[in-house]
Amino acid sequence: MITEEILKTLEKEATENPHSVFAQHRLAIAYFNLGKFQEAKEAFKRVLKLDPFNFEAMVNLGILLAQEGELEEAKKAFTFTLKYYPKSLEAWNNLGLIEFELGNLEEAEKCYRKALELNENFAEAWINLSTVLIEKGLFEEAIKALEKAKVYAPENAVIYNNLAVAYYYLKDKESALKNLNLAKELGYSVNPEFERMINENL
Repeated sequence: MITEEILKTLEKEATENPHSVFAQHRLAIAYFNLGKFQEAKEAFKRVLKLDPFNFEAMVNLGILLAQEGELEEAKKAFTFTLKYYPKSLEAWNNLGLIEFELGNLEEAEKCYRKALELNENFAEAWINLSTVLIEKGLFEEAIKALEKAKVYAPENAVIYNNLAVAYYYLKDKESALKNLNLAKELGYSVNPEFERMINENL
């Protein structure tokens, strides 16, 4: 756990060693983990100025840019990473998120499937793939993807919420409610309007 005292030490080290990639990167990660995203973004930029091929920093910068709605800049960060490091699971997954946000469903699906080719155990990619499949109306395929995700991350509440959505569109009230309740038990903030729709429309 990073405390304010540790952060001050890291800031001091980074200030005293402005050309040290290691010192700048440690500080950037600390800011990132503490939710100090603006500071983290600037720190990752300093890392990349010193080492343009630091792909961990590039991916993290892309995530921060995406959070701020700078989708095209984020896309550039992930695309650059994948050009030189095509086995980056995080880059493929996050590029998929960007493509989804931009409405490019086919490209998003390709990104998630590429991540899963590299590591079938990557539950987050299965979940994100299910979101694309639901958006495309491929509800049974989405369920298969979510069942895969469940194998690797059975406590992830998003899996059960997405299952509830897929079953809702398949008009399977029992399965939809069962999974929605599981999502709630795992702490997911269920949309009350969606729960009402299941009860009243099915």
